[in-house]
Amino acid sequence: MIIYKPSFKEWLFNFIDTDTNLGDLAKDVKKDSSFPDCSDKDTLMKYIESRTPNEIVHRTLSAAIDLYVAAS
Repeated sequence: MIIYKPSFKEWLFNFIDTDTNLGDLAKDVKKDSSFPDCSDKDTLMKYIESRTPNEIVHRTLSAAIDLYVAAS
């Protein structure tokens, strides 16, 4: 049996219609054509930290990656 594992972005987009920080992050990532298409936490955190000084965004992305990994 083959199990499909969505990419981080695919997984994140499941939250796009939620009224949460995770939903806001999903909307922002969808609009950002430069957002890395990977699941590596260090790469994603370095990218987001270079794009915004907003600590809420940093914490939301970090938590989202942790949830994604836990769900895998």
